[in-house]
Amino acid sequence: MTDITETIQRMIQSNLRKRLYVAFSYPVASQEEMLARMPEHLTYMEQHEDKIFLSGPFIKEGALVDQGMTILHSHNEEEAAEFMRNEPLIKHGLRRFELRLWEIREGTLSVRISAAKSQGSLT
Repeated sequence: MTDITETIQRMIQSNLRKRLYVAFSYPVASQEEMLARMPEHLTYMEQHEDKIFLSGPFIKEGALVDQGMTILHSHNEEEAAEFMRNEPLIKHGLRRFELRLWEIREGTLSVRISAAKSQGSLT
């Protein structure tokens, strides 16, 4: 290893270094075609929420449905790919996806839960 590589390895040694699979999804059909399947998509995502770290759309003015990103809790790439292949918009050929392995190293996440109001917030 070079000196710089060793320095980098020491610097990231204490990072969380949690690995997750990130799926980027892209439309291959019209918004109208995808909208018709959105209830099925939303149901699938809710039913499998235990497999999802975070998920949601990229915001594009005037488009209710467009590109999205889903970060998955998966043991391996095949498990993550299987989840995405079964996602209704992809399963019906309305979106395609790209899967990448990602490692969490930096950042802060705060969760606040109000038990009395059954509410929570993420910041």
